[in-house]
Amino acid sequence: MARAWSALVGGTSVVIGFSGWLLAFAGAAEPPSSQFVSNGGFEQGLQAWRATGDVRLETNRPLAGKISVRLGPGPGSLTQRFQIGSGNPLTFSALVETEKTNGWTVALRFLDHDGHEVLGVSTSDGLERDKRDARQFRHYMQAHPLTESIEIDIAKDPSPGTLLVDDVRLDMPDENAANLPPACDLDEAMQPFWRGRRVSHEAVLMVSHDGEPAAGRLLFQPTRILSVQDYGLVTNYLPATDYILHGRTLICPASSRMSQVRAEDLPKGELAWPTVGGQQVMVSYEHDDRWDHPAPEFAGDGLPVVLGKLKSRAPITVVAYGDSITHGLGESRLSRIRPFLPPWPELVVGQLKRIYQDDAIRLYNSAQSGADSTWGARYAQSMVASLHPDLVIVAFGQNDFWGIPARVFADHIAQIIQTVRKENARAEFLLVSPLRFDPAYSTNAQYWQLVGEYGAGLKALTGPGVQFIDMTKLSEWVYAAKRAKDCMNDPLHPNDYFARWYAQSLVAALSPESEPPEPPSAQPAHLKPRQTADSR
Repeated sequence: MARAWSALVGGTSVVIGFSGWLLAFAGAAEPPSSQFVSNGGFEQGLQAWRATGDVRLETNRPLAGKISVRLGPGPGSLTQRFQIGSGNPLTFSALVETEKTNGWTVALRFLDHDGHEVLGVSTSDGLERDKRDARQFRHYMQAHPLTESIEIDIAKDPSPGTLLVDDVRLDMPDENAANLPPACDLDEAMQPFWRGRRVSHEAVLMVSHDGEPAAGRLLFQPTRILSVQDYGLVTNYLPATDYILHGRTLICPASSRMSQVRAEDLPKGELAWPTVGGQQVMVSYEHDDRWDHPAPEFAGDGLPVVLGKLKSRAPITVVAYGDSITHGLGESRLSRIRPFLPPWPELVVGQLKRIYQDDAIRLYNSAQSGADSTWGARYAQSMVASLHPDLVIVAFGQNDFWGIPARVFADHIAQIIQTVRKENARAEFLLVSPLRFDPAYSTNAQYWQLVGEYGAGLKALTGPGVQFIDMTKLSEWVYAAKRAKDCMNDPLHPNDYFARWYAQSLVAALSPESEPPEPPSAQPAHLKPRQTADSR
């Protein structure tokens, strides 16, 4: 997740691009990638391509390999269509060089099961030129959820000049691999952390400082440890041998087999990027402490249409729309490590199906890594409204704090709501504020302030059919009791532990099972919220 970049350049050779940075995770296996374009280098001539008009092979001055394709000077086109799955991001790339012409287009058309176009991007709408390379262009994006096939169209109009094309590719990593079943009990994982006397699989990063034994803190003080396991829930650690419990703190003795991190080895400095996902241990325990902050609440009358459909078991469509956190980056299934926890929107819908005993709840995840609220407003029609949702989960912000003012952010979210309601006036919304980034990530007070202002702006948009989930405050409260790195895969993305906070909070808003917590007792000091300045 990072800032997007683009630039326009002149000249005869062009590069078209869009950046959505994908992050590599420590301990994560590289997802297998499929390349869908046949004969994209034209080494087999025009095989697999449909060519019309003035199209010929170029062997005297190819852009790559032995053969390129030249379009022009008359009108001509190249087209290839292929089947593709949805649910994963893709990168489209090609080498393009022009000679004395602006009359050309490169386009991607996303087609549904019936061959109808559900999304299109082209050089005239969405594909942007970039000056980093004189010939290479690259476009990263999320496929529309209804995509079954993609058509690549490269065309030259009757105006003078020619277009040279080579090395056309479309790569899609199997990132959101639904074929990796969870190696944990999802019903147990979805028991709210703030309710009851038992915590399942709380993440703790065991960190040593200056040669001292590695240690990590729990959210509550245990009365009984049920298990301490590795992140993948395979290895069971033993008391005294692998850990010692002192109050809320776990300590590694010299004989410990537990994963440990030396503070001195973590990257430091402004915007340093420590990736600690998969290195935490997972602790299950019983406790007598109570969660003494406001708990996520049942929306009730705030979402009358959705709740009415859920209670009557009517078909319902949910669209999750946001950035890489909503896509699921940081969680173990996308990191391809055990226990393969699904992205949190899937956890939400899975629990709703269980609670309401209704399998007719459909989820589309339209989130895109690298996206900010500007992208969200721009693509709300094609990526959300076209799916005719009953409920839209809107969760942007983690790419916005680089510089989008809070007022503009709120305007973008309001535009998303308006766009969807033009198609379905009865659509309802859950607006999710961004979690706090790791306070060690940046000392720029403006970034921290903007994240807080985004939450306030979202809350101001609430009303009938629009409700608010405050993950910003929840993350502050959790960070006050634990390290941020306990909860994170990296400075911006939650790990399985905090992703479950997301899922549990949204289920609470949609389920009457989310009863208020027991009356608070005297608040333990470690659960009192810190001031923002102190937490930084």
